[in-house]
Amino acid sequence: MNAVSKNLLQVIEKIKPQLLTITELQASEKLYNDKWSIKEILGHLIDSAANNHQRFVRMQEVKDLGEFRYNQEHWVKSQHYQDKRWEDVINTWYYYNHHLAHVIAHIDETKLNNTCDMGYPLPATLRFIAEDYVRHLQHHLNQIFSGTDPRQREKWTTQLR
Repeated sequence: MNAVSKNLLQVIEKIKPQLLTITELQASEKLYNDKWSIKEILGHLIDSAANNHQRFVRMQEVKDLGEFRYNQEHWVKSQHYQDKRWEDVINTWYYYNHHLAHVIAHIDETKLNNTCDMGYPLPATLRFIAEDYVRHLQHHLNQIFSGTDPRQREKWTTQLR
């Protein structure tokens, strides 16, 4: 889990300065009414951090956590990320993930095969959830930067690798 933790820290350290280059207007813009803005995408990553934080801790307590899902649309909508200052959304995301890197680094290795029902065909192991958390984060960061200036997009894509 140390490698997962280090990978997470590398991603957030590289990306935070780049997120800060996105203006409030750019972060708030909704290109389509049924799609999230950049603020809402990063807000979703905060929600993902909150839910996975629970999984990382609780799955070390029990062998099978059972069902643990969340409605991401409801979470984003009910927290009104559009109404928050962009810099505050960035800082919440950054510091929460900094803490999660610490949590992941200290996961009890004997608990890595404990499971949780996340709606996949088979229950997910704690190892999978921790590793997938970083993949999920990178997916949405790519999504954020895919709508930026093409020159900026190449810079982002390179940094996320």
